[in-house]
Amino acid sequence: MIRRVSETSVRDSSASDSIRPGLEPAGVEPAGVLPAGFGPECLLVPFETFSGARNMSIDQSLLEAVDAGGPAVLRFYGWSEPTLSLGYFQSARDRERHRDSGELTLVRRATGGGAIVHDRELTYSVAVRPPDRSPGAREELYQGIHAAIAEGVEELGLRVRPDRESAGRLRDPEAFLCFQRRTAEDLVAHGYKILGSAQRRGRHAVLQHGSLLLRASPHAPELPGVEDLVAASIEAEALSDRITERVASRFGWRVRRWRLPQSLRRRAAEIERERFAAAGWTDKR
Repeated sequence: MIRRVSETSVRDSSASDSIRPGLEPAGVEPAGVLPAGFGPECLLVPFETFSGARNMSIDQSLLEAVDAGGPAVLRFYGWSEPTLSLGYFQSARDRERHRDSGELTLVRRATGGGAIVHDRELTYSVAVRPPDRSPGAREELYQGIHAAIAEGVEELGLRVRPDRESAGRLRDPEAFLCFQRRTAEDLVAHGYKILGSAQRRGRHAVLQHGSLLLRASPHAPELPGVEDLVAASIEAEALSDRITERVASRFGWRVRRWRLPQSLRRRAAEIERERFAAAGWTDKR
């Protein structure tokens, strides 16, 4: 069993009702070196489960809050029902290309890339204000988060590497499913992609979210997850705690547990109605 994050490295700020800088530092200084503009503090939203439209709306509301000057926010979450998410530029008609997911609830992401069957996975999002808007700063975020996740997964006995270091398989840039496409920073194990992420930019902040496959879904049985590759049972919340420790160390963040305040939940509900649950958004392409 993966041990849970110690309370010396992660503090609780559930009483807060807004995202704001100037939080009390945690008791142990992180080991990482923080690039200017990334922190130094990060709010951790503990694992929760929501619908697809609500998950996308919460991510968007966090991007807005950090864009307005709040500290970085790291969030882990699940899906209340198996859901197919389309990349922003995909056509809704293209879902016919994948029969096993044909009956799933559909949501369109605000990020690009291929479609994802969200079922037996751990999903994360992180919203930060990078030191500048250069591609290098955004690439640093990709590499840092993915390296932290790789470390957490490798503790389970599975060797993981970015696709740029792998001979790989299933390389089809036009594939409907995200996990049958590859980019350089995707995480690969035994030739299978197990983690993919995408970014969306605000005026000042960047949202990055991604999916770590834990087990093959009956709605995408061709895509194995970590459990299938190591024959081990994984508890999503415990794994998210381990990854949080690695992320905090790598970026030099002092992390505080933080429950979504009512003000942000109300904003997310508004975004959901106007965008992610609206047919005009889902069927726009």
